[in-house]
Amino acid sequence: MNRKVRIILKETGMTKDFILVMILRAPFDFINALLSANMLETFIHLAERKEEGELLPTFGMFLLFTVIMFGYNMFVWAVVTMKINIRFIKKLRMRVYKSLLSRTGQEMEELSAGDWISRLNSDIDKTDLYLVGPLNFMHLLIASVNMTLSAALLFMLNRTMLAVSLLVTLPFFFLSSVVAIRKVPAFKKNSREHYAKYTNWMEPVVNAFESIRIFDGEELVMAKAEEESLKIMKNNMKAHKRTALATGINTFSGMTGYLLLLFLGNSMIGSELDDFARMMKITQYRGEMMKSVMMINSCVGRMKGNLPAAERVEEVL
Repeated sequence: MNRKVRIILKETGMTKDFILVMILRAPFDFINALLSANMLETFIHLAERKEEGELLPTFGMFLLFTVIMFGYNMFVWAVVTMKINIRFIKKLRMRVYKSLLSRTGQEMEELSAGDWISRLNSDIDKTDLYLVGPLNFMHLLIASVNMTLSAALLFMLNRTMLAVSLLVTLPFFFLSSVVAIRKVPAFKKNSREHYAKYTNWMEPVVNAFESIRIFDGEELVMAKAEEESLKIMKNNMKAHKRTALATGINTFSGMTGYLLLLFLGNSMIGSELDDFARMMKITQYRGEMMKSVMMINSCVGRMKGNLPAAERVEEVL
């Protein structure tokens, strides 16, 4: 987690609440993967031994565990996380608002009205997205736990598969999460700054349009607003292109991994693996590890996009 985001959590007094949510949510993906892998292995063994009578009771047992797990997951996300998230946004808005009220007139004049408005509204929303929005810090933590534990099991079950997976994953992970999206925060920061300027030009259109018409200023105001709007779009498009490049690298990495898996699978069945069910179980853990890596890549990109807004909020605090 970025240092400035940690400062925001500390300022709002929500650090312990978010740690609680992360502890409650972090192991779910791995436990679900563990359940799925063992279910697949068990069903294959039952089919190979032609024990049809055991299929339905076994299915019922795994179904019960699955329902319990997803019920627990929904409770954590829909009840615990939602309440903490609402309280965090409320506290953060109040904390920023009090910080604004405590400033002198000279300090307020250091930034434009549009800049203050964007920090009090959209930047706070982006800060919240950094923590709990789709593909952000919370999902990054969950994917990291799943990746680490899946890799540990893969190490115990088949080190060749782990080595091949790492060989495919690590170079592409570096290209995607470090090289491709390195400039995304700068593009997003520029976009936020131009958004504040755009707000400055649009505010008179809403509140003082008659005065603008009297002085024939419509063309000037709208031209400036259009200019800032285009700058917002250009910076966002640059960030989107970098994110799309990172996504493409991730997809290519996944395809390469499956091709290597198909290439090695036949030889591994005879030498390193004793049965087909074990092979499928191993590929489940390998799939979870690769899925988690892609999730981490996506989260890093999204977090970098939301980080400039969090930094602007922290400056106010």
